[in-house]
Amino acid sequence: MPRESMDAFKISVKLYVEEAGGANHAQFVPIFHSWIQSHAVAEHTLIDVADYAQVHNGPGVVLIAHEANFYLDQLDGFLGFTYSRKQPAAGTFADRLRQAVAAAIAGAQRLQQEMNLKFRSNEIAIKLNDRLLAPNTSQTFEQIRGDLEQLASQLWPGANVDIEHIPSELTLFEVRLRSDQSPYLPTLANRLESEPAPSR
Repeated sequence: MPRESMDAFKISVKLYVEEAGGANHAQFVPIFHSWIQSHAVAEHTLIDVADYAQVHNGPGVVLIAHEANFYLDQLDGFLGFTYSRKQPAAGTFADRLRQAVAAAIAGAQRLQQEMNLKFRSNEIAIKLNDRLLAPNTSQTFEQIRGDLEQLASQLWPGANVDIEHIPSELTLFEVRLRSDQSPYLPTLANRLESEPAPSR
């Protein structure tokens, strides 16, 4: 697969809730509306909020933007915050991967501050939302493995990180990054702002 095709991948990133603190989906609707009113997300045009909380293991509460959607979802059976890019961002696949992860971390940080929530900082799920360009195969995984390893080393330097991928024709491409370190979310955000080490 040419690198040009990788640069067109639509990236989705999910961070998982560790402690919900009694919060329920209904509380997130006004929170997301307040983000629209305060223009809380830089470089994103926030448009509307949709509530799908009645759908079992569904998309939950969705903040819709021109560039991406933000979900408080249980699509995989676990509550978490997802940033799903719709419009292409600038740069290479590695650049856009860092941008999507940084946006997901920033959103999770904001929710931790505004709600009684705690997110896990040692696990991130990354999906490629394009079955044609990025089929869920071992070949796709090998194509982006180096970028994933570089991301993991930037987020959790010196940690043991497992990158799990399960090929399947029935699902979107997805990997799980799991670290044996759990730094604070602001620490992860600060690490992403630094210049990544060159990939080998």
